[in-house]
Amino acid sequence: MRIAGFVKTALSEWEGKNACMILLPGCNFRCPYCNRSLIDSDASADHAEAVDYIKTHRDFVDAVVVSGGEPTVHPELYALLKDLKSLNLKIKIDTNGSMPDVLDDIVGAMLVDKVCINVMAPLDDASYTAAAGVVVDAGAVRRSIDIVSRSGVACEFRTTAVPGIIGSDAMNRISESLPAGGSLIIQQFDPSAARDAEMRKTVPYPTQALVRMAESSKRHVRNVRIRGA
Repeated sequence: MRIAGFVKTALSEWEGKNACMILLPGCNFRCPYCNRSLIDSDASADHAEAVDYIKTHRDFVDAVVVSGGEPTVHPELYALLKDLKSLNLKIKIDTNGSMPDVLDDIVGAMLVDKVCINVMAPLDDASYTAAAGVVVDAGAVRRSIDIVSRSGVACEFRTTAVPGIIGSDAMNRISESLPAGGSLIIQQFDPSAARDAEMRKTVPYPTQALVRMAESSKRHVRNVRIRGA
């Protein structure tokens, strides 16, 4: 399977794990603030080299994060996860939640140990479409959240606090839609590599603004953390 990149050490991507990260190319969203937009459909890296590295460093590596791009758009994802599972690794997948049937399949097959859903906006079609840069059925994302929440698999939710897209009210609406016992990461916006040129001019929120969002979100979600501030 063609991959877009391989990060040998990605400890911040899975707290408590000695993880590496496989990045898959392509995404069905076009979020203007995305800082991984260079991971496009033409990106390529050596899949065999990544697997060889994992095999030869099993004394250190105990987990793999599969991210992107958007992993669930790839028909080969199931086979990739199965191959990684055969190495007796813990596996986490990052997803935008737009493909609930795929997520249901891989969770049901016990091919992942943790799921992180990037919740881009409040869960209505208009808000989601504005944030994602394409028309989105927010109901599909709701279904993914429900699937993961009921599965028994560890899960977390991540929202990037982008000025002009995600403010205090939007963050509050997002947190209201998540399971009360869940975990929410509020991620600082990094304008340096944003897809949209205008977004690169956007000044991120000050840390104190993120703290206020986190405190408000704790009324609805048990575990709330800030990353990147």
